[in-house]
Amino acid sequence: MTEYEMLRIIDFLNDLNGPFGTVVPDSRGDPIFALTLSLMQAHLTGRDITKSALAESGGVPFVTAMRHISQMIDDGHIMLDPRTSTGRSFYVRPSAELMERFTTYCRGVKATIGRTFGTIDSIDDVDGFYFGGSNFSRVVIPPPRLQTHRASGGKELRFLFRKDNYFEALRNTWADLRSNVGSIQNVDLLPLPHLYDRIIENGGRATSEFDVICVNKPWVGDLVNRGLVRPLDDLIGQSHVQPLDFSPMVWESASWQGAQYGVPIYTTVELFLARQDVFERSGIAYPRTFDQVIEAGRALQRPDEGLYGVAWNGARGMPVANTFMVLLGSCNSACLNLPRRRIHTPMHDLVSDKLRAQLLTDQAFEVLDYMHRLKEVSHPDVLAMDWDRRVDALLTGKAVMGYCWSMHAALMEYHVKSVVSRRMRYLEQPKGKAGMHANPVGGFHLMIPSNLAEDRVQLAFDAISWMCSPEVMKEHVSEGFPVAPRFSVAADPEAAASSPVMGVVDRLLRSNSVCTWSRPAVPEFHGIETILGEEIHAALRGDATDRETLERAQRRIDDLLRVRNVAAVQGVSAQ
Repeated sequence: MTEYEMLRIIDFLNDLNGPFGTVVPDSRGDPIFALTLSLMQAHLTGRDITKSALAESGGVPFVTAMRHISQMIDDGHIMLDPRTSTGRSFYVRPSAELMERFTTYCRGVKATIGRTFGTIDSIDDVDGFYFGGSNFSRVVIPPPRLQTHRASGGKELRFLFRKDNYFEALRNTWADLRSNVGSIQNVDLLPLPHLYDRIIENGGRATSEFDVICVNKPWVGDLVNRGLVRPLDDLIGQSHVQPLDFSPMVWESASWQGAQYGVPIYTTVELFLARQDVFERSGIAYPRTFDQVIEAGRALQRPDEGLYGVAWNGARGMPVANTFMVLLGSCNSACLNLPRRRIHTPMHDLVSDKLRAQLLTDQAFEVLDYMHRLKEVSHPDVLAMDWDRRVDALLTGKAVMGYCWSMHAALMEYHVKSVVSRRMRYLEQPKGKAGMHANPVGGFHLMIPSNLAEDRVQLAFDAISWMCSPEVMKEHVSEGFPVAPRFSVAADPEAAASSPVMGVVDRLLRSNSVCTWSRPAVPEFHGIETILGEEIHAALRGDATDRETLERAQRRIDDLLRVRNVAAVQGVSAQ
C-alpha cells in the first residue's frame, strides 16, 4: 500500500460520501470519519495543520468538530506537535496507532473494490493490483501487437527488474492496464546484487527465461563483452523511440562500440541530503566539503537520542565499493586511469590495454581518511548499511545528512513512513581537497537477452518502447519519481512541479555537473566492485592499514585487467 494509493482512496471516499447529501439534505455524515480523512490527507501530503484548520476542513459545524478533535486527542488518536517555541500553539498529526489502523482500513477498501471488479479474488491478493487515479486514463495504450498477442492466448511476457520503488510502480502500471496485457506475476524484482547474478545465470540458459531485463549502467560493458544482450539498432530504427529526446550522456551509456544495446528507463543522480529544519535551527551552513560534513555531523548528531550525523553505504561488497568510487569522483579522481577528455566520452572509447588501477594516490588516501571520520558521525552499524538501510535512516529521521540517489530521495517526500517530507534539502555532493562537485549518474536500461527466442524479440521491444515512452514516464514522474531521462518529460511543467528533486536533477544534467566515469562501465566493473568491496571494508573494520588496503586493491585490479589484455593479444595473434 503506497501513500499515493491511500490519497486516492481518501479522494474516492470523499467523492463517494458527497452525493449522499442530496439524499438526506440535513445529513452531515460521521464527523469522526470526515475529520480522520482530512487529518490523514494533510499528513500524507506533508502539510502541517492546526486544530482549527482541521475543524474547518471536516465538513461539520466548527464547535462540533473541535469537540471531537479534543476527544480524539484525549483518546490518543491525535498527537500534538509544538508550533512555536512558546508551546502555546500546536500542529496536529495522527498517532502511530491511528496511522497503522487507517492503513489497514485502506487495504480493506482496496481489496473490496478489487473483488467487486474482479481484479483480485481475496484480500490476500490485495497487493496484486494498483489503486489507480483519475489521471491513469492518460497512460498510452500498449502497441497493438502486445494486445493482440495477449488476446490470442500467447505466453505472457516476463520481466526481470531491480527491486526498488520505481520498478515496483512500473510493475503495477503494467499489471493494471485496462487492456490486461500483463499481470504482477510476470515481473521478478530482485535486490541489486542478486539481480546481477540472475542476469548471468539467465544468460547461461539455452533460451532466456525473461523477455526484458533491466541493466545497471555500470554493467553494460560487462554484459556486452559476455554476449548476453542483443543490439537494438534495427528495432529502434523502425520504432517511435527518439534518441535525441534523451540526454546524450544517458543514451550513450547504453551503447558499446557503436551499437545501442538498451533504452534508458530511468536516470538517477547521487545527491547529498540535509535536514533543512535542523540546519536552519542550528544556524550551521550546509556542507560543501568533506571537512564541513564532519564538522556538521559532530555538531548536530545526538547519539543518546538515536540521531546520527550521516547515513551512507558502508556494507561489505557493492555498497561500500560504490561509496568509495563515488567519493573518489568528488576528489576529481577515479579508481582507473581513465582519460577524461570530455564529460560525454562513451566509456567504450576509453577502454584500452593501458587501463590500470589508480589507487595509490593522494585522493584515494583522502577518501579513506574521510570514510574513517564518517564512521565517527554515523550509526554504530554503518558498516552493515546498504541502500535500503540508508534510505530508511534518512526518511525516519535517524540521520541529519546522507548520501542518496535521487531515485530514492523521492521517498523522503512521498513514503508513508517519512517524517522528513518537505524538510529535506537536496544538494550537490560535497567535495574533497581541490576536488569537484562530481555527482555520479546512475540508473537502468531495458535490454533484451541475446538468448531470447526470435519470435518474441519484437514483442519484447514493443514492451520496452511502451515502458520508456514519454507518456508512461510522465505518469511516474507526476507521482513523485524524479527519474525521467527524456528532455520532453523534464520540460513538462506539470512533471517538473511534481517533485522538489526533479528540478535539482534536471539542473545538474543540463549544466554538466554530473559524471559517469566515477563508476566506470568497463567489462571488468563487477570484478573491480568485488575487490573494492572486500578491501575497503577491511580497512574500515581496522583489519588492515589504509596503505595495505590500497596496495592490495591496486595489485588485484591490475591482475584482473591484465587477464583481459592478455586475452585480447592472443585473440589478435590467432587471427
